[in-house]
Amino acid sequence: MTTTLPPVNQAGSKSVSTLPSLPRSQRSAKQLARGAGRPRQSIGHLAGIDRADVGAYRNTYKHNLSLEILQEGYVSSFIELFELFDKQSKDRETAGSDSGVHEVPLLIDQHDKLDVLKSKLIEAEEARRSGAPDKSYQSYLELAQYFETFSSDQWLIDHFHKKCMSESSKVEEDGGRKLAEANYNIGIALEKRGDLSSAVDYLEKFYNLTTEQEWQDKIGDNLHDIASLQLYRTYTCLAEELYEEAPSVSIDYLKKAFHMANEGGNRTEAGLASHRLGNIYEAVGDPEVATMYHKGYLDRCKRDKDNTGMGKAYEALGRCQQSEGKLEEATENYKEFVKIAEEAGEKGVYSQACSSLANLYNMLGEYASAVEYYKKAAESLETDDKERLELMNISQAIARTHHQLACYSSAILCNTAKLTATLVEWKDYRDDAFIQASRPGTR
Repeated sequence: MTTTLPPVNQAGSKSVSTLPSLPRSQRSAKQLARGAGRPRQSIGHLAGIDRADVGAYRNTYKHNLSLEILQEGYVSSFIELFELFDKQSKDRETAGSDSGVHEVPLLIDQHDKLDVLKSKLIEAEEARRSGAPDKSYQSYLELAQYFETFSSDQWLIDHFHKKCMSESSKVEEDGGRKLAEANYNIGIALEKRGDLSSAVDYLEKFYNLTTEQEWQDKIGDNLHDIASLQLYRTYTCLAEELYEEAPSVSIDYLKKAFHMANEGGNRTEAGLASHRLGNIYEAVGDPEVATMYHKGYLDRCKRDKDNTGMGKAYEALGRCQQSEGKLEEATENYKEFVKIAEEAGEKGVYSQACSSLANLYNMLGEYASAVEYYKKAAESLETDDKERLELMNISQAIARTHHQLACYSSAILCNTAKLTATLVEWKDYRDDAFIQASRPGTR
């Protein structure tokens, strides 16, 4: 069955002037956008807010922040912020998808950091406009210090330290202090990252700029003394890093470290530098020069009443003199090492001291003394150091064998009834009575 629809606009019939509205779910996107033919009203009018508020709600945080900076008139800050976004993006592309760089969140997604950046960049721009490079320097420094609290933001730390360097060169009334500080900050940042060679360049500039200056830090320390101490530490680290591949270069850095420690007036550090120089000269086969530096270390330790350092110095001197064939002097130094270690009550150190002296006695053929000190070395060892304990026991047995060898050989050669009986008895007990019985006049 079919149904006939009424004619549209036909006279004498009910006409349909408008079609009923479709449910909202069935409207097209275009209809929704136009309000389905109704007069258009702003959302802001309906909700009591203006278009700017709606835009801020819809836009990204980065977009809104950038807009605020521009509306406030800080074009340089806007450009610098976008340069940072661009740099991070390019660095990620260069590193490739497999790099750990991609595990670091994008700066544009870290809203707290963006707020800090906006505030400090605007401060710096205002300072530049007013001709105050010292204030813009401070703003960039505070940004560098802020990002130092985040392990993943080394690139931002470097960026703002470089900005500090740029601003510091414009400060004329401080005699170059800001420039010195900027070099120090970059040097320290590079050192923390492990780039010691580059760090040294900046730290040496800091040292040169602070020479003959009375500048002090917040707690009253002289900046030139700080430069000396920092260079001492960096030179020492470089020397250790280069020792295997370039011993001569390592020695040069240690000499520089020694000079810096002396100039900085730090006797402890100067003594340690002297000790390190002695050790490295000893390692490269120059015991004579090594002895000179070890004696210097010993003198400093005596002045400071540093018993631990004195023990190390006596041990090192004993080694050097032993290698030079000065065995009597070596023996005296090892004895001092044993004495200091025993007084300190440090079992491990005392065991090492006794072992060193025992080795020397063994070499000199004084086997009875060697046995005595090997025994002391074994008895003072920690119980869990089984490998070293076994070594001391074996060394003691060898020294004891050497001690008894002459008497044993004499007993065999003389072949008297008394000595033979004593020898047989010794085979059972292995005590020193056999040695006494084997001496002339007791046979």
